[in-house]
Amino acid sequence: MKVLHVITGLSQGGAERQLANLVSVSPDEAAVFSLKEPGVMAREIRKVGVPIYNGGARRSVSPFWIPKLIKVIRELRPDVVMGWMYHGNLAASLTRRLGHTGPILWNVRHSVHDIRREKASTRWVIQAGAWCAQSPARIVYNSATAAEQHEGLGYPPDKRVVLPNGFDLDRFKPDPGARSARRAELGVPSDRFLLGVVGRAHPMKNHLGWLKAFRMLMDDGLPVHCVMVGTGVAEPDGPLATAVREAGLESAVTLLSPTDSPETLYPALDLLVMPSLWGEGFPNVVGEAMGCGVPALVTDVGDASSVVGQAGFMAESGDPVLLADRARSALAHGREGLARLGAGARERMVECYGLESVAQRYGSLFSDVVVEWRSDE
Repeated sequence: MKVLHVITGLSQGGAERQLANLVSVSPDEAAVFSLKEPGVMAREIRKVGVPIYNGGARRSVSPFWIPKLIKVIRELRPDVVMGWMYHGNLAASLTRRLGHTGPILWNVRHSVHDIRREKASTRWVIQAGAWCAQSPARIVYNSATAAEQHEGLGYPPDKRVVLPNGFDLDRFKPDPGARSARRAELGVPSDRFLLGVVGRAHPMKNHLGWLKAFRMLMDDGLPVHCVMVGTGVAEPDGPLATAVREAGLESAVTLLSPTDSPETLYPALDLLVMPSLWGEGFPNVVGEAMGCGVPALVTDVGDASSVVGQAGFMAESGDPVLLADRARSALAHGREGLARLGAGARERMVECYGLESVAQRYGSLFSDVVVEWRSDE
């Protein structure tokens, strides 16, 4: 069976990471069409032998990619076309008019706690999805919360399939050697708690709110250091660097550019912090850290709290005072207590979110929709 995955782009994001994970399990059955110029995740996808077709558009709303998608449809004749993210979903539905004769699936990777917080262009494409949502055979969500939110906006409930993110737990695993080496590289003494925030610089990620909370922890005299990693995070004159300087946190906060090897960073942490305000479905960084044996403190966004379960901590919102309070509670467990929670987090990932089992569920979905499609012809 050949599945063509149509995605907006291949930058270093959660949806792109999950697509790379999924196609790595059965590379001979997959191909990827990127509406925009492929980004850094293209390397990982090509590395496992999956072909990537370049739509070449600078903006996903540009029609420049349509002739190229027509050519790919004619060349591959895929059994299934699956869209990823809003623009990719709409493009997948368009393949029905471009020569594709099989079933279409959508993959929604975003939660919508308050649509008014979204950019105008994002609000438009979410609503366009509601208008076009009868075209896919199924709509896959990586979060039950996101499914309910989209259905409240007009997406059909009868098409819902919730499939969690899957993780390569041979890659994301506890590593004492990496822990020691990375902490030494960062200059973090062994008697300090190392807290990590991993994510691109965007208001929804709430980096600035977390810095206010972290300043409160420092004012309490707690032995803490924070590393923040992601696209746009380490810009010398950016808002995060400015906020760090203004708060007097230069010696206690390290800002880093995104890394191709996050599995060497997570084991160094005592606690992952995800302070997001909105937009998360199933946050990859939480699952990756948990796979490495690191407990997480998350806000109640998307399915983050259900992923963490009893193996971590939850703040009801991204309010700095609340985040600081929950962080204090987490650190009160001490290093040994956090390590025990981290071991439980690893077990939870193995039990519920291993890549192979999630990929099998996707494979069953592809087979089921093809059988249904052919029986209806």
